[in-house]
Amino acid sequence: MRNSIRMICGIVLTLLMSGCSDGNDRIGKTEVVIETDRGKITLRLFDDTPVHRDNFIRLAKAGAYDGIIWHRVVKDMLIQSGDPRLKARGEALTVDTSQMNYTLPAEIHYPRHYHRAGALAAARESNDVNPEKRSSGTQFYIVGGTVYTPGKLAEVHQLMQDADTLHKIPALTEAQKKSYTTKGGAAHLDGEYTVFGQVVDGLEVVKYLTHTPTDEKEHPLKEIRIKRVTVKD
Repeated sequence: MRNSIRMICGIVLTLLMSGCSDGNDRIGKTEVVIETDRGKITLRLFDDTPVHRDNFIRLAKAGAYDGIIWHRVVKDMLIQSGDPRLKARGEALTVDTSQMNYTLPAEIHYPRHYHRAGALAAARESNDVNPEKRSSGTQFYIVGGTVYTPGKLAEVHQLMQDADTLHKIPALTEAQKKSYTTKGGAAHLDGEYTVFGQVVDGLEVVKYLTHTPTDEKEHPLKEIRIKRVTVKD
């Protein structure tokens, strides 16, 4: 009897440990630091989006993001950057931008990765010209996010499900509900864009930048610079 109990306990412990290992593998260990005019943002890249992870690391190490600007700000929602042609004033081009007009295959793992506050995701062209949801090879955005009331979150999700003719949008998980109603995010983007990382430090910098005044095209009125992007060893 005691041997049976020990065996059962051993099996349970092994399953628990393997479950934790899978989660850590998905979260990833690679960290990238984006240094801006307003402070540093540290991101951890996901291991289950290897194409986006490796591409981002390669561009960062090549200096493609050094000295560029945040060219789009959606108030209270997100900040967007990654176009190596859009250099801050006085900054010279550091890469051959003619080689940057490529796309990446979608790696959308929803609802495992969703647009919570601090999510790092790849920008892309709209569905009418890009039905495969392929990502821009260089451009990315980080979610600051709006805090939803439970009613508003349910309304947004219902609209998403109504538009989902292929029935690929599942019900919200309890983790999503808690995250969106306490910390915020951009729930309406879920399942549409590849989320490939998460802010682990500096979310306050992201949220500050989402309040930057913009023109009618969501371009910041005052230049916001990315000084450099560094991959931590």
